[in-house]
Amino acid sequence: MAFANPRLTHHLRVAHVFIYAGSCLLLLLVVSNLLLCQGVEDYAPYCKNQPGNCRIPLQSLFERATLVASNNYRLAREMFNEFDEALFRLVISLLHSWDEPLHQAVTELLHRNGASPDILARAKEIEDKAKVLLEGVEMIQKRVHPGEKKNEPYPVWSEKSSLTADDEDVRQTAFYRMFHCLHRDSSKISTYINLLKCRFTPC
Repeated sequence: MAFANPRLTHHLRVAHVFIYAGSCLLLLLVVSNLLLCQGVEDYAPYCKNQPGNCRIPLQSLFERATLVASNNYRLAREMFNEFDEALFRLVISLLHSWDEPLHQAVTELLHRNGASPDILARAKEIEDKAKVLLEGVEMIQKRVHPGEKKNEPYPVWSEKSSLTADDEDVRQTAFYRMFHCLHRDSSKISTYINLLKCRFTPC
């Protein structure tokens, strides 16, 4: 399905999520290494008068390890929270992007002679359930991220003219492309919601 701002925008957002996660992981490793390595000066009193290898007190080693572990946990939690918020925004953006196309598809099928009743019924059911799903995802988002209000702008549909064209071949092609993209995006939405489900509830 063609949009004024093509699906490339969506894929770039997905890539940004994973790039962000990777950069946070790298930061976590760097900070951990610094915390472990810093403080040679801190241990100087223990090492100053010891010949050979320095033996740092066991309690000090445990304190440093505990500090690093706590810092890693904090960074990992922040990274995971950012990933969750980005996935919520992607799901909501995708669902919003289908509002107009689904409504237009149902409208055109209703007024087309010879349109399959089965296809019309399925299109109408998907349109209705997409609205219910959007409300449900927004409700979940508010529950797990109460302060989150910003959502990604969603792509604008640009094939309305093809769907209402006088040429039958053009209309058929537009419907085919729409349903193909709907199938693909529905798969993405299902995958993202399952990822979020496993994050907040037992899988």
